[in-house]
Amino acid sequence: MTYRAGSPTNKVSDMAQTIQSLIAASVNGVLRARFPDTYCSLCHTHAIVGANVISVVLNRVYRPVAGMALIDCGGGFIRLTDNAAFANPAGGAFHCWIESSDRSFNETEVVDLTFRHNHEYARKNGLPWRRPAPPEYLWGPRSKIVVRAELHNMPDGFDEGQVWLRETEEGAGFIMRHLAEHMNAYVTLTAEALKELRRRLPAGSRLLEPLMPADRGGKVVTAGASASAAMAC
Repeated sequence: MTYRAGSPTNKVSDMAQTIQSLIAASVNGVLRARFPDTYCSLCHTHAIVGANVISVVLNRVYRPVAGMALIDCGGGFIRLTDNAAFANPAGGAFHCWIESSDRSFNETEVVDLTFRHNHEYARKNGLPWRRPAPPEYLWGPRSKIVVRAELHNMPDGFDEGQVWLRETEEGAGFIMRHLAEHMNAYVTLTAEALKELRRRLPAGSRLLEPLMPADRGGKVVTAGASASAAMAC
């Protein structure tokens, strides 16, 4: 479920939804192809690549965020609340998502490109999923998406398209270390996602023209890809 200002029939709103859907599908498609066995557990990779692509395409600053989350399965929660896992080389039950950090926003936007995988993740980890299939992504103002509650005092369930999120210092440190260690890989993945986005755009679209000029045969300009990876830092 996505949230946008204005009426669903507003042309600007419809265009925003289309761009959001294309970005989400492009990032998911590249990561699913690259990591077919583990893609639904790679929230940090979705967050980093997604933040890069969104920042480049919309020309606004978005960042990957790491911390804790609760996801409503319908009668129970996926608990991604192991804050100590960020220091554990084996990983653990934490979550990563995307937030806007551009001052032009009146309210922080929250984006979760892994939401489509929640029912798969639940079943792979032995948890029953008793809700309809989740929306393909979440994208909208924090007040519409993030449940306002403390971890020890949660409601019994969340409305569709809502999730509980909490950034932590340990998560922020993890994201910084992970990016520093794998910068080149994320430059490559970001470039691949931008290429996939261009492939999915309607014929004649000039959305990515400054970054991927037609006379370069669809090749991503290296400086742009490097800048997008640096932006996520």
